[in-house]
Amino acid sequence: MSARRASLLHWLPLAVLVCLNAACVRLAIPPDDVPPRAVDGYFPAAEWRTSSPEAQGIDSEALVALVDAVQANQLPIHSLHIVRYGHLVLDAYFYPFLLGERHDVASVTKSVTTTLVGLALERGALAGLDVPVYPLLSPAPPEDVRKQQIRLRHLLTTSSGLDCGIAPYERETLAMATSSDWVRFALDLPMRETPGTRFAYCSPGFHLLSAMITRGTGLAAEDFARDALFAPIGIADVRWPRDPQGISHGAGDLQLRPTDLLRLGYLFLRQGEWGGRQVVPKEWVAQATRHQVDATGSQGYGFGWWVSTDIPGLYQAAGRGGQRFIVWPAKDIVVVVTAGGFDPVRIAPFLLRSLKSNAALPGNANGLERLQARVHEAARRDPVVGAAPPLPPRAAMIDGIDYHLDPNPLDVRGVQLRFLDQALAQARFRLRETEMVVPVGLDGTYRIDIDPASGSRVAGRGRWTGPEQLVLEIDTISGINHFTVTLNFDGDRLEGRVSERAGLIGEMAVKGQAQR
Repeated sequence: MSARRASLLHWLPLAVLVCLNAACVRLAIPPDDVPPRAVDGYFPAAEWRTSSPEAQGIDSEALVALVDAVQANQLPIHSLHIVRYGHLVLDAYFYPFLLGERHDVASVTKSVTTTLVGLALERGALAGLDVPVYPLLSPAPPEDVRKQQIRLRHLLTTSSGLDCGIAPYERETLAMATSSDWVRFALDLPMRETPGTRFAYCSPGFHLLSAMITRGTGLAAEDFARDALFAPIGIADVRWPRDPQGISHGAGDLQLRPTDLLRLGYLFLRQGEWGGRQVVPKEWVAQATRHQVDATGSQGYGFGWWVSTDIPGLYQAAGRGGQRFIVWPAKDIVVVVTAGGFDPVRIAPFLLRSLKSNAALPGNANGLERLQARVHEAARRDPVVGAAPPLPPRAAMIDGIDYHLDPNPLDVRGVQLRFLDQALAQARFRLRETEMVVPVGLDGTYRIDIDPASGSRVAGRGRWTGPEQLVLEIDTISGINHFTVTLNFDGDRLEGRVSERAGLIGEMAVKGQAQR
């Protein structure tokens, strides 16, 4: 190929087929029209500096089209943030998620956990990547000698060989959550193959990483993170649940504000530096975000990070339901998405289309005004309340009745419904140690209130689809999960099914008996 031909190809957009989960889309990668601008040493204080998209080489019109597509298709995206060259160019929240709320980041937690492993290694709290896992966490040797071969690096690359992460919906994780000792549960998983053989997305393995952090530092991962990672980059509003033994959930459930996810992404974009301090070792950032094992689709896997095999240098932290923060050093950009059952590949074409240049574009006052108006509209949505249909006789018969449920994967022990008036009900779900209380609009409109157990807002609506069948839709909003619960009543018996949009479960049958 001639030098001139190669040069021309360099400037043409590169089309790649990106596959995430079951979705594939052909994306046009924007060309490098000019070299990226030099890093100016900026790090945010309490707030990010802001800029028009055009000043950072991004097209406002493409972002307008993105927000319009989210609204028109009712995509369950909760927030979308873009930082380029250290400037916040998009700060969007989509109703009912609100500015200032923390969001469950699901398996993005894994990338935080592995970062803490890197910090523990730097401090000498862990002996090295090849330290054996089992002897540090169990007083007795394993029956399967292959478990003695599991090293720290195998957990980091989720190639431990444990029989885990193959079945859909992470069944092992749900089972672990109902156990009394999560670490023991993970250690007792059977082996499928020799460690290091292949990638398998085993979430219990990341909980073992959290346990190793605690074993090495003497601190729960949350406490270690607050001191060593979060505080140095300005993150204070954190919730990180712990297992019955006080081990922070290593694979998921961390809650952060979306703008704090931006800080984590920006920390990695700046190779672990923050305001002149090397918070995370530069060598760890490079190693963790490098292709370590083959994974799925167009991605490899590093140490808790998904690494693109199509777009050189791009990597991301990814969580169930559409949680993402994406770092693309070549474009000096960080993108953060939170959602409630949404595949970010659906907005990827808009984002790539918006990246017009590495240099500033001509100003577009009209496009910027339209974008600001769209973002404002997306954050505020006045509910349209319709007329509620009359309640069927069955509503009065089950009002206030406790139903004890048979054992199920979600470990929901019971349910009670109260019909407060024709348009409003309340559902109480009895869990193992607490209750979840959900308001239910019966007029087609979600009602939103604070769930006392979690302290987070929850929304619900319901409809009678027959004289004996009630369908509930329950949105945990910042908790990601969106359940559809179909309940059929027959005398004192209850039977139904539960599905969840964000991938927690498939379809689950439920059965119960009235307690009178």
